[in-house]
Amino acid sequence: MNKMKAVVYRGPERLAVEEVDVPEISSQEVLVKVKAAGVCGTDVRIYHGRFRVPVKSGRIIGHEFSGDIVEVGKEVEGLAVGMRVTVRPIMHCGRCLYCLQGRTNICLSRPTLGYEYDGAFAEYVRIPVQAIRNGNVFELPENLSYEEAAITEPLAACVNGAERSNIKPGDTVVIVGGGPIGLMHLQLAKLYGAGRVIVSEIKEERLKVAEDFGADLTVNPLEEDLVNSVKNLTQGYGADVAIVAVGAPTAIEQAIRTVRKGGTVNLFGGCPTGSSITIDPNIIHYGELIVTGTSGSTPYHHWKAVRLASTGQVKLRPLITHVLPLERAVDAILMKERGEGLKHVLKP
Repeated sequence: MNKMKAVVYRGPERLAVEEVDVPEISSQEVLVKVKAAGVCGTDVRIYHGRFRVPVKSGRIIGHEFSGDIVEVGKEVEGLAVGMRVTVRPIMHCGRCLYCLQGRTNICLSRPTLGYEYDGAFAEYVRIPVQAIRNGNVFELPENLSYEEAAITEPLAACVNGAERSNIKPGDTVVIVGGGPIGLMHLQLAKLYGAGRVIVSEIKEERLKVAEDFGADLTVNPLEEDLVNSVKNLTQGYGADVAIVAVGAPTAIEQAIRTVRKGGTVNLFGGCPTGSSITIDPNIIHYGELIVTGTSGSTPYHHWKAVRLASTGQVKLRPLITHVLPLERAVDAILMKERGEGLKHVLKP
């Protein structure tokens, strides 16, 4: 049996690069040689043992990735050895109420690569039959690099978030958080017709990047009052949409106060388990606010993300600030946690 290197979870704050067996596939599966894998906030929570889904010891983590198909089961149709692909990691049942509504991202049963299945912080990853049947495998355009393709997974979630935020031409949009997710939302808001986009972020270097991406106003909430800044820009009304791209209860409380009556607040960033917020419910009641959330993406969102990235409508390359070998997975996770740089990509 051939061996490969993989990043294996052995418990909270115990990740090890180990030699493990290359996965064997069934007649209905494919094997992908991983070329690039992105690190995200979920990986940080898994590392610390704080993720909402218990991750078993021995699991290979990592769910944002791209690579080459190197083996195809004899019953698989439409996929071939040599294809450059990226894969939506969430699998859905296709039978529950939410799947029947087309909201496969909130399926009652959504096993995911890197959580319930071995993931892509490895040299090879097995793509289960359910992922193939779900239409989760996407061939890459030739002009899209493996590194960019790996992070179409978070972009797909942002596409879902932009659609759920109901951004209309001319809207004023506030984005709380200027990390890679916030910067994807910034680009999408502009693409969807927003007239003005305001980015709130505490790191000055990220505010500069947001300006480079076209933010109309940047605010450091440690130095300026975000709510007053938004109200001043909007003749006292407030923004039409606020997207909270960080997992912080205080950011949610602040965002709710930035929107106008009838505005929309999207809780995009997942908060730690057990989090709570304090808000005057009358702000929502009398202001007729729409408060929504976003969780993951559907296969269509991922397909759309690949197209947006490959056509340059959303620029992903400037977001990739660190490319590290697989052996430095823990370093990448801790850099992500500290907010050093923007997007971190591992290369097996």
